[in-house]
Amino acid sequence: MVKMNRIKKILIYLVLLAALVASLSFYACTPKVDVSIYFAKYSDNQAYLDPEIRKISKDTNFYKSVIEELIKGPVNKELYPTIPSDTKVNSVTIKENLATVDFSKEIITSVEQIPHSSTTEILAIYSIVNTLTNFEEIKKVKITVEGKDSGQIDGLYIEDFWGHVGIYEIFSRDEETIGKNIIQQ
Repeated sequence: MVKMNRIKKILIYLVLLAALVASLSFYACTPKVDVSIYFAKYSDNQAYLDPEIRKISKDTNFYKSVIEELIKGPVNKELYPTIPSDTKVNSVTIKENLATVDFSKEIITSVEQIPHSSTTEILAIYSIVNTLTNFEEIKKVKITVEGKDSGQIDGLYIEDFWGHVGIYEIFSRDEETIGKNIIQQ
């Protein structure tokens, strides 16, 4: 009887170990793809977006992972973050070539890391839009905060975003913000 219980325990451990090995091998086999993520670059009196390539796992949360990489900020010391690092991505949904990205309130309430100006606002919005519209299946991007595209959070109007450009509309890719197509400061 004692020997039978011991054998059962060993079999249970072996099954659990096999399940763990299978799940780890599945995770290791998830393909990674190169993704261009756009960050701010400043030179002289000019500001623009410049891409940095990241390898991201192509899984069910792929687009959310892409935006989370944008929030992490650049590795390249010549580039600058466009989104406050305490911002969370609540969701990214795609429907009929429209990506709707819902952020936590920190995207509009955090001002310490990235001062809110007309230039930084354009760079923030189009870093999101241009990063996502790199994918064939995404042509336009809508930005929401805590599930809303209007109203107030902590006394700030969501639709005003950082107070200059606003997120009233659905955005399309803007090549003018990339590389040497420069935004004058």
